[in-house]
Amino acid sequence: MAEKWNTVARLVSPRRLVLRCDEVSEELPPDFVRIRIEFCGVCGTDRSFYLGHRDEGYPVSLGHEHCGSVIAIGEQITSYRVGDFVAIDPNYRCGSCYYCRIGASHLCENSAVNCYSNRGFATFTDINAAYLVNMPRYRANQLAALVEPLSVAINATSISQCKPASEAALVIGVGGIGTLLAFNLLESLDGEIWIYDKAPHKMAALKDLYPDRIRILERADNRVFDVIFEASGSSDGFLDACARLAKLGRLIVVSRYHSDEPLVPDRLPWKQPTLYFVHLNGHRRTFIKAANLIKDRWSIEHDSLVSIHHIKEIEYVFADYERISSNKKIISTTDNY
Repeated sequence: MAEKWNTVARLVSPRRLVLRCDEVSEELPPDFVRIRIEFCGVCGTDRSFYLGHRDEGYPVSLGHEHCGSVIAIGEQITSYRVGDFVAIDPNYRCGSCYYCRIGASHLCENSAVNCYSNRGFATFTDINAAYLVNMPRYRANQLAALVEPLSVAINATSISQCKPASEAALVIGVGGIGTLLAFNLLESLDGEIWIYDKAPHKMAALKDLYPDRIRILERADNRVFDVIFEASGSSDGFLDACARLAKLGRLIVVSRYHSDEPLVPDRLPWKQPTLYFVHLNGHRRTFIKAANLIKDRWSIEHDSLVSIHHIKEIEYVFADYERISSNKKIISTTDNY
């Protein structure tokens, strides 16, 4: 095997990420593919692990928004070749259970089989081929690290049945997933949207790209909205969304409240709202749609929303996450970006 050592970022305790070198196995299971990882986005779930809000035992490897090139294939693999550029869809889909048959394969009854292996903050990963998706040819490979979170945003938008041209829509929280929600709403639908985030520079970055289609909500503004996407990751964001939701409104919760789960306000049921909790990306075709939307609509100007950091800086990225001005952070294991 040409590659002998794998640099892997592991969380060994809350707020302590370390880089370890693992020996690369000479064996590759017959239904697995070996990938040289190039980029992996930082998700709010990764951040919650880092802060100790979730404890599934230590050490733990993080990262699931990764992409890279195939460098070896198992003997049973026919759908991929060495040199293919792929991204990882972290949802197992058996293809035959009830949920897979009705187009909700992200809820697969057999997802607990968990063939999902080494995570994305590493230089290599061996992964079951069922999780791979071939990517289009991008102008820059780091764009493929946006595909998985964008697929979640597309699924949330689809479930919401939002029509910004005829109803008031608000995105609360424009970090990574909120920014991609705004991107999908503006690039796929007509009309304008409102955004709110406690960090003014994140709102300004989006407003600069869409000056005529984004309106920034002031904290003191008490207007209500027909559709609200809650992507702040905090219970305060959820409570704010409940307060701003119109009667018969639709609240789409993309946040995951790992450490501070909010209670539903007493008065919310009187609005007769519809609540959706959307954390996953739906059918596999949503992933394909996200890959193509990034290729067709993510411009060089959109790159200003993203910052890229070498894996050697990963501890800094997680520790100073809120002080890094970009809306979305991506970790790179290559120097060629």
